[in-house]
This record gives sequence, C-alpha cells and structure tokens, in this order.
Amino acid sequence: QLENQIKEGLSEEQIRKTWEPGIKAFKEKRKKYLLYPDFE
Repeated sequence: QLENQIKEGLSEEQIRKTWEPGIKAFKEKRKKYLLYPDFE
C-alpha cells in the first residue's frame, strides 16, 4: 500500500494520515496487555 501511495504522488503528511486509523486500533487493542501506563 505504501508503495502505491508513493507512486500516486501522495505527500508524507497524506500518507501518515492514512495510517492513523490502524495506529489507533493497534493502540486500543494493546492497552489490555501493557504492564505500565501508556506515555501518550
């Protein structure tokens, strides 16, 4: 997917924005496994 985004000419900012939903879902899923509080 990243390769396609680069080929399409998306900017770094646009590419990073497409990652946000996945990152948010990952952080939510990992919460119950953390030994210490998250730093964010």
